[in-house]
Amino acid sequence: MRLTEIMANSEPTLHLHRRGVPLYVGAGGIATGSHYVVTVAAVELAAASPLSASILGFSVGAFVKYWLNYSIAFRSRAGHASAAMRFAGMLTVMWVLNAVLFTLLSRNMGLHYLVAQLTTTILLIAPGYLISRFWVFKSC
Repeated sequence: MRLTEIMANSEPTLHLHRRGVPLYVGAGGIATGSHYVVTVAAVELAAASPLSASILGFSVGAFVKYWLNYSIAFRSRAGHASAAMRFAGMLTVMWVLNAVLFTLLSRNMGLHYLVAQLTTTILLIAPGYLISRFWVFKSC
């Protein structure tokens, strides 16, 4: 196969990524913002414990991220039962990867926790996007 044929065949895929990656990152930002807003509101306005507030905020953020990724970033046609279960599985994997990378960077390499978290977040964008694009929101 010639390079021109390879490039011609990959153009639809590249188009998906040019559109999908910024929307995926934006959805993550909005989801994180909603997580934090709910957490702070629950603590400050409802006198919830910080742990309870964080759990509630995480849940809201996960729902927001699922909805934005399903409907906007990936325009999925997968059934919600299947996509939601896959999304939950992906969240679990990403949670473990976050913990491992954060531990390596903060404890083992001695980075400040905020630098370690920012680096971890950046490193997890690509695998999160790929898992979402090709597994979670893939129409079966």
